Amino acid sequence: MTIQKNLALSLIVASSVTLGAPQVLAQDGNSNPSNLTSSPYTRYGFGKMGTVGNASTRGMGDVGIALRTNLYTNLYNPASLTGIDTLTMLFDTALDAEWYTLKENGASANDWNAGFSYLTFHFPLWNRFAGAISYMPYSMVGYEYGYLSKEKIDNTLVTNDTLSTTKRHLGNGGLQHFQLSMAWNPIKKRTMRLDLGATAGYICGSVEHDGNMVINSGQGVSVYDVKSYSCIGWDLTLGAQFTKQIVPGKRMIYGVTYSPRTHIGCDVETGAKIGSKDTLNNTMRISLSAPSKYGVGVCYQIDRKLNVTAEYGMERWSDVTGLSDELAKSESSYQDVNRLALGIEYRPKLYAQNYFHTCLYRAGVSVKNNYVKAIDMKEYSASCGIGMPVGKSRRSTFNFSVSYTHVQPKQSSFIKENHVSLTMGITFNEMMFYRSRLM
Repeated sequence: MTIQKNLALSLIVASSVTLGAPQVLAQDGNSNPSNLTSSPYTRYGFGKMGTVGNASTRGMGDVGIALRTNLYTNLYNPASLTGIDTLTMLFDTALDAEWYTLKENGASANDWNAGFSYLTFHFPLWNRFAGAISYMPYSMVGYEYGYLSKEKIDNTLVTNDTLSTTKRHLGNGGLQHFQLSMAWNPIKKRTMRLDLGATAGYICGSVEHDGNMVINSGQGVSVYDVKSYSCIGWDLTLGAQFTKQIVPGKRMIYGVTYSPRTHIGCDVETGAKIGSKDTLNNTMRISLSAPSKYGVGVCYQIDRKLNVTAEYGMERWSDVTGLSDELAKSESSYQDVNRLALGIEYRPKLYAQNYFHTCLYRAGVSVKNNYVKAIDMKEYSASCGIGMPVGKSRRSTFNFSVSYTHVQPKQSSFIKENHVSLTMGITFNEMMFYRSRLM
């Protein structure tokens, strides 16, 4: 039995994901389209990390640390929630669609996914206080790909024999993010103000990675392995915004955010099967963590007309205890993430006979690196969007954003990705707590 176990373990290692494979056979999409990803890189770590941005901020390069507006909820900095007056109820939701193109060593594949994006509800509390609840993906996993390899075998018994092996890998699932945000305005003067905020998040969900290796030569051997994890954890974000008036109607906004490293507990299960006989299973519980995060931003604002904002964010993934390629506890699988972003939002006129003069036009760019050390790569993104007012008050909007992202691995033999993302959302922004009086 010991020999059989060693053989099984050797085959499991041999069937693990190799991104620099000789030839990609297929990238057929994931079995959970709402994960909005078909990237084979989601095999590593927690997968593709989600964003707290909405259809409005995504059109601006996914900025928000110093952004302050009364038109939509900005969860990048919870301190911004007090920018919405206490008479307003605000509800925001959207759908996403993404188109992928993957290229590797002359081979290419295409895929697309669509599904639910996020849900946010903003509510006023009392004077100088506001809150919000939200739901969105924390991380996403979704891929299906494989490759065929052939190796010549020379031995004393058989010459020119070929060992043919087919490998396929599938993964789906993700972690979900439920958040409660609160904001407070302790200082409010005519030419300046200070706002503080905090967001507490609950993280939960599960992911499964399946692998299948078939040795086609000889009698044929099939190895099937399953690796899955289920996680429960939490995170915390603290934020502050300082607003300084330059002249009436024009102001500078400075924002900072901080998230401490927090706990994520995971139950990990691994199993392997050779043919229809031997099965190896292992279950363990490991303690992981969400990274500490720091962010700073600045925004130049002309009231109801223009927002120009730039920001820098860092995520300390190098301090995180995470998952290795084999879903084991690892102390050095990740690296720090640095992100730069620039965004603009412009409205020609607040009121005009020409409807398109009252729309909000958005554009932005960003660059960042990946948190998984083994697949060190850069992500370059450019986006644009439009907010189209609806209703009598013109406060509610239909929001559309389109972004193009190019993923460039440091190693030329790795898969290169290009994807186009479309977000279609609606922001219901109306005065619901106004009580009229008869004079």
